[in-house]
Amino acid sequence: MWLIAATGVLALVILALAVAETNLRAHYLIDGGEYLSMFGLAFILVAGIVLYTRGRLFASLWLVFPWLLYPIITQGDQLIDNLSINPMRAICHVLLAAIFATPVAVIVLAARYVLAPKGGRPVRPATWTAFFPGLRPLAAGRLREGTVALAAALLAAEMWLADQYLGTLMIVTLIILILCVLLYGSLASELPDVHATRARNEKMALAVLLVGVGLSAAGFFGYKNRSGAYQGSPTAFMDPSQPESGYSLDRVPVPARTPAMPSAPEATRSALVAYARALEQIMGGYHIVDRNYTYDFHNYLFMRHTPLLPNYRAVALQKVEEARRLRAVADTEAAIARPTLASDDPLAALLDDLAGYVAFIFDRAPKLERMSGEFERTPSGLQHAAHLYEGENKFLGVKLGDILAKHHAVVESPAVAPVVGEFASASRSIRDAYAHHVVGF
Repeated sequence: MWLIAATGVLALVILALAVAETNLRAHYLIDGGEYLSMFGLAFILVAGIVLYTRGRLFASLWLVFPWLLYPIITQGDQLIDNLSINPMRAICHVLLAAIFATPVAVIVLAARYVLAPKGGRPVRPATWTAFFPGLRPLAAGRLREGTVALAAALLAAEMWLADQYLGTLMIVTLIILILCVLLYGSLASELPDVHATRARNEKMALAVLLVGVGLSAAGFFGYKNRSGAYQGSPTAFMDPSQPESGYSLDRVPVPARTPAMPSAPEATRSALVAYARALEQIMGGYHIVDRNYTYDFHNYLFMRHTPLLPNYRAVALQKVEEARRLRAVADTEAAIARPTLASDDPLAALLDDLAGYVAFIFDRAPKLERMSGEFERTPSGLQHAAHLYEGENKFLGVKLGDILAKHHAVVESPAVAPVVGEFASASRSIRDAYAHHVVGF
């Protein structure tokens, strides 16, 4: 029961992650916290050995597979990177079949454990067992009949999830799983419990456990550390092989002087706010293509029909063009404000850093436009185009947050709050917009 409970929690979490948007905070488990899957692997290895010593590993084998699957799921995007759409569909739906089947298997095993008659106990199914398919046969000792009815009913119930969050192919996948369950039910009735085969079954289960743990760990570290850049990553944010491609925070030193109100506070305030508005606008354009490329790709991958913004790429690029105009206005206002600030003024350092970062972001826009145009030529490439802009927006927010942290003395100073307050608030909103997104999954 302790393994059923632990596996049930894992199964429900993985199912939620599989159908949820990538800004769900729990996606930490397959992003920054993907290493936790190794603790899960160690847990099931120890648990399996304990069960083996008690002669219960073979009966619990279905509960082992979710723990072996978790490390592979964390590398899901690497599995389908560089593939065409049909192999992508095949791999995704094999993984999703396992993800959807896992909670069903856990519930069925728990029901069998709780309801099946124990030795010497009279068979008297409780009245409430008639309220859901499969429970009464399990309570009456008809284990195969009850298992099949309960599993088929639960898989049928999951079709609502498939319809709401995935698509036609996932519904077909669940139909295939239900047919497999019914086929199992059409086989011969329960085999007798032959003690002569129990030891052999336990040894076979131990071999499956050890091989499974080895393959799962190898798959995790193999995909995680494979050579070659991810297709949708033109920055060091997602491609460690490009350490020099990011924005360097060392280019502008932070003065030690205490922040104080400048001689022309309105000019400095206007320049800072104008830069924040330009970043908000370009992020808004990138968000349009990020979301619509994602929905477009999922429409192909899952055979679903999510509505898209008409001409979404053109609309997004128009917003980027508007952001360029805002950036030009901000540069003009910064050119007016900068001479009013002393070279050792912390506000001058913040303004210089911000101007450099905005220039860095806008200089990348043509490259993103060119790459996404190449990607969108194929259905499978839509995923890379989506991740390209999702990654860029997350990079934009993360680095802007780093700039706020670097210049925290002036950003948080009450003395200059009228100058930096609006800029700081807008920048935090930009940082938080993609803070919990998982890019590339």
